[in-house]
Amino acid sequence: MKSKLLLIVMCSVVLCACDKDFTGTITNKEKIELTSENFIYEGDLEKYYINNEIQLIDIKLKNATADEAKELLIVKDELKQRYAQILSFDEVTKRWPVPCDMPNGKCVPVRFEYFVFNSKFSQIKCTISTITGEVLTTKDKLSPLPGEAHLQYLEINAKGFGDQIIIKIEKTDELGNTLIYNQSLGL
Repeated sequence: MKSKLLLIVMCSVVLCACDKDFTGTITNKEKIELTSENFIYEGDLEKYYINNEIQLIDIKLKNATADEAKELLIVKDELKQRYAQILSFDEVTKRWPVPCDMPNGKCVPVRFEYFVFNSKFSQIKCTISTITGEVLTTKDKLSPLPGEAHLQYLEINAKGFGDQIIIKIEKTDELGNTLIYNQSLGL
């Protein structure tokens, strides 16, 4: 009798544990802790990229012909409009620590685990390479950030990037528009 009772209790425990795993109520994803050393907010990275591009355009404008200057000014205006649409880190949330030295683009997080994105993007592909072009990792599996309906993340969880990397971002928004850019960090 005791063995039957023990068997029933054990089966109940196993079924309950499997049920919780199956329904997704217990996951490691719910325990994400963002620190100043383990994530980058992509919006600030893109703003840094746009600022650099605008500076390059300003340099090119000094020696441009009238037609070239007209085209460069159009591109500069488009970049400024794109910049204005990006939510800055401060607008996204105030309860997280500021990641690294962003948006100055001068450091790679010590433990680069998460890349945080705005949820308006339906597809993301992130490729991280060395400065010599060797691909270190490519990630494209987005997950919703727990407790933040307007944010999602890529789990990078790779170590040994070093102090200098190049990040290539390919992202598609809900309208199907694709944006691609490369940004160096730590250089």
